Amino acid sequence: MASKDYLRLCEEAQRKKLKLAKKQEQQIKQIYNDMYKNLSKKLKKVNSGTLTERYLQELQKELAKEIKSIHNKVEKIVKKNIYTSINLANNVQLDFFMQINEQHSLNMKDTFSSMFSKIPKAAMDEILYGTAYKDRKGLSERIWQYTKKFDKDIDYIISEGIANKKSTYEIAKDLEKYVNPNAAKDWDWKRVYPNSSKKVDYNAQRLARTAVNHAFQQAQKRSCEKNPYVEGIRWVSAGIHGRTCQLCKDRDGQLFKIKDVPLDHPNGLCTTIPDIPMSLEEIGTELRAWIDGASNLKLDKWFDEYGEDFL
Repeated sequence: MASKDYLRLCEEAQRKKLKLAKKQEQQIKQIYNDMYKNLSKKLKKVNSGTLTERYLQELQKELAKEIKSIHNKVEKIVKKNIYTSINLANNVQLDFFMQINEQHSLNMKDTFSSMFSKIPKAAMDEILYGTAYKDRKGLSERIWQYTKKFDKDIDYIISEGIANKKSTYEIAKDLEKYVNPNAAKDWDWKRVYPNSSKKVDYNAQRLARTAVNHAFQQAQKRSCEKNPYVEGIRWVSAGIHGRTCQLCKDRDGQLFKIKDVPLDHPNGLCTTIPDIPMSLEEIGTELRAWIDGASNLKLDKWFDEYGEDFL
């Protein structure tokens, strides 16, 4: 069982991560909502009876161009939030050592700062360039994948609209409905366009939530590796009725070795908590004694492995 002081640091980081995810969701939804508003304004200016097929083709080209711009904006937001998430996880370990340093006058503030200074970039690169994943796909490539899905949906709505003998104006209005992130897709929509995405921003939201969560996990693992008092990382399943998968249920409460902690699945809501059985007081006393010359094989090994980071 982790010490209460340490758990407080972990819980605060988790709360901030959830707040970040909610803010990000609104940021992305607003980007898509702006696209919808632009399209809606244009359609209000045209005469429904004189709308031509050529207008529809131009609209399709314009949407394809706009979605690329949107995804550049989404990528910029996600990158910024990934970095914030990484620092939330990394600062748990840094704040942990800073508290001990202050309470026990260890005079190691610069040492601890240096030790954790390289983690944010390393964790960021793992997500941006895909080295944390088996498929090795980075953030940009994943964004490009759902860009193609958007283009396919636009093609699909136009072709299916024509096949169902809809007028050009009706198809244009269906495109307007598709790009509206707040629009509910009724039964008729599902009948005519069963293979289109139900929410235009769904793939972007899913990718963004996953990236922020995985960035937190990667930074957590890397920072815990440099904390000799972390004995493992415990999996805490979300436990949401109807949403928690069997795999996450099986992992609930399991204590993983730091290097063996799996990444949560896309859109996952589970939590991982580093396990430190010793209290901050006990750790501070042990570190103080070691600095003063007492023998401690665990801390000697820690210094041998990460001593370069102390400099």
